[in-house]
Amino acid sequence: MSVSKNAKTTGRTGFTLRTALRELIRTIPDVVYFKDKNRRYLVVNEAFVELCGLTNAEIIGKTDETIFPADLAASFRASDGRVFESGTVFRFEDAVRDPRGRRIVFETIKSPFRSASGNVAGILGISRDITARRRMEEALRESEERFRTLYENATVGLYRTTPEGRILLANPALFRLLGYETFEEIASRDLEREGYGPGYSRAAFKERLERDGFIQGLETAWKRKDGTTVYVRESARLIRSADGASIFYEGTVEDITERKRAELELRTSEEKYRRIFDRSLEGILQTSLDGRILAANRALVRMFGYASLEEFLSVNMSDLYVDLEARDYMIESLRAGDEVRNLELRMRRKDGAEFYALMNVTALRDPAGRIERIEGMLTDITDLIQSRADLESALREKEVLLKEIYHRIKNNLQTVSALLGLQGRCFQDPETVRAFAETQDRLRSMAMIHESLYRSDRLSGVDFPAYVRNLAQALIGAQETSPGRIKLRLDVEPVSFDLKTAVPLGLIINELVSNALKHGFPRDREGTISVELHRRGEDGFHLSIRDDGIGLPPDLELGRLDSMGLCLVEMLTGQIDGRLRLGSAPGANFEITFRAEVS
Repeated sequence: MSVSKNAKTTGRTGFTLRTALRELIRTIPDVVYFKDKNRRYLVVNEAFVELCGLTNAEIIGKTDETIFPADLAASFRASDGRVFESGTVFRFEDAVRDPRGRRIVFETIKSPFRSASGNVAGILGISRDITARRRMEEALRESEERFRTLYENATVGLYRTTPEGRILLANPALFRLLGYETFEEIASRDLEREGYGPGYSRAAFKERLERDGFIQGLETAWKRKDGTTVYVRESARLIRSADGASIFYEGTVEDITERKRAELELRTSEEKYRRIFDRSLEGILQTSLDGRILAANRALVRMFGYASLEEFLSVNMSDLYVDLEARDYMIESLRAGDEVRNLELRMRRKDGAEFYALMNVTALRDPAGRIERIEGMLTDITDLIQSRADLESALREKEVLLKEIYHRIKNNLQTVSALLGLQGRCFQDPETVRAFAETQDRLRSMAMIHESLYRSDRLSGVDFPAYVRNLAQALIGAQETSPGRIKLRLDVEPVSFDLKTAVPLGLIINELVSNALKHGFPRDREGTISVELHRRGEDGFHLSIRDDGIGLPPDLELGRLDSMGLCLVEMLTGQIDGRLRLGSAPGANFEITFRAEVS
């Protein structure tokens, strides 16, 4: 009875366990299957059925070759063979495609199960879908790769340290910034004791970071490996553990050495120009278009008689002009251009006294071209104006004196000429009388030069065209007994020569024109005398005196002249460093080239 009862109880328990196991296998999300030693499926769960897209009846008793594509079936048979041969568990990953074509990655475990005799009777397989996990791992790997690329190629230094100063991470940009080649080199650096420039406090950095949790844009100086200084801009944050303890400092380091140097150069330049601005003896100012004084140096404040810069800045520039029309002219000139140079103005000091100033100003414009500010310099030229007035007065007095001298010289020359004329009447010899007459002509030529200077508004030079015209007309009028028989043609460059050049040229023209009148047109012969003067180059001139008379003797040569007049011409040409050339076809032709300054 009892035996029968125990057997019945044991049978019910076994049935219950088998039923529970079958239900567990059926509903487990992993793919579960049993194969016999002939690789035929004995048991599969619902996940396996769903994966294959077949019914349970279409799978049980079939092999992989019947259910799966040939390549996949071959792969399954190979892994089954490994378990059968070794009798051990085999773990691996493989990929299959479900009926919808999706690729699924499985992590598979194949274990042998044995018969009562201990032989391998079949295989138990469990495959878990790890597709999502693999995607996450791949995404994580790609993310880490992007981060590493960014980390290693960043242009700013990146780091992670412990609060005690041990360097855990540092990117290549930080190596290069501090002059190191490898991470190992920089990691050996003790941040608590070394590596910072004067004025940097590691303790203050830590205190601020622990208090605020971050530091933004701290500018300071660090020391490179070789001891040189590098200026950096550092930002950092504190990383805490779950319990709030400080575990890491992370941050960025930007090299701002060039910017610091540029700022230093700019500051040095500004200080230099500020010193020039403050110490300049000339008044320097900056104003708005409506006359508000925006900046002024001490020299300008003193120039206008104000006690302080603040007092001067409260004044409008329009109050400092004696003539407001001058300011209007300056503004209009700036609107038309960008600067006004050497503008002389009458200005008014604080006490009402007037003074003269020389203004040079420039307009500063906005991007639209409108005048934003006016900058410039003022120079007190009151003494210069007075000196100029005194000089002009002295020059007028000198001109009066020089004119009087020229007048007296002219009168004296005329007196000598008159005496020679009286003396010449005492002689009967024609040659002697002619010599006296020629000397009178020469004196008349010199007297006419001084007469020209006496009557001129400019005493620095002789108006040569007018002088030549008067001289030639006087010579023709004095020697020609038949008016109109000999004509005069003048073509003289409008220039003025000083006495050093005008006197020799006047005597040369006097001699050659007189010579043409006396010898070129005998027996009432008619003709023309031409006098031409033209420039040759920058300071060169060409003087030509010619006639269409009977010409020069064929045997006449320079250097062998018997005529006193022609000898005088040759001598005077040398006096002005000129060159004389003779010609006689047709008539006489004298050409002189020389250099002279025009007054």
